[in-house]
Amino acid sequence: MTYFYDEDYTFTRLSFPHMLSPTNTPPGTGSIQAEVYFSEKYKPLTGTPDDLVEPVIRDLRRCGLIREEDKVLFKKAVKLRYANVIFDLDRAAALKKVHAYLDDLGIAYCGRYGDWGYMWTDESFISGEKAADGALVAHSQAAR
Repeated sequence: MTYFYDEDYTFTRLSFPHMLSPTNTPPGTGSIQAEVYFSEKYKPLTGTPDDLVEPVIRDLRRCGLIREEDKVLFKKAVKLRYANVIFDLDRAAALKKVHAYLDDLGIAYCGRYGDWGYMWTDESFISGEKAADGALVAHSQAAR
């Protein structure tokens, strides 16, 4: 995975699924997953996700990740509305309010969206274990 925090490129994050397993793509091919970040508040999506496919391919060529002669065999654009936590000046107050509300309801939260933080997979897993442990303790105390 690599990040492109450069407004001159359409995409922000790239991953390469073919590098995770040789069976992810046909022999002799590779794969690139490009993520294009947008938000209603800071960088609205104009047009459709499909409108981003050709600009992404153009930028992949421009930065040298694919050559002009490379053939793109498959293209697909998907819009994921809630894909990343936004860190802005409103975050701390919003997080405090949401967590207080969930605490009042006795709802355990965890992971990237529950803790509202940027987490790697292992950190999300540990967060889930802590939430599960807390729920088990609460359940055992209620059963007494």
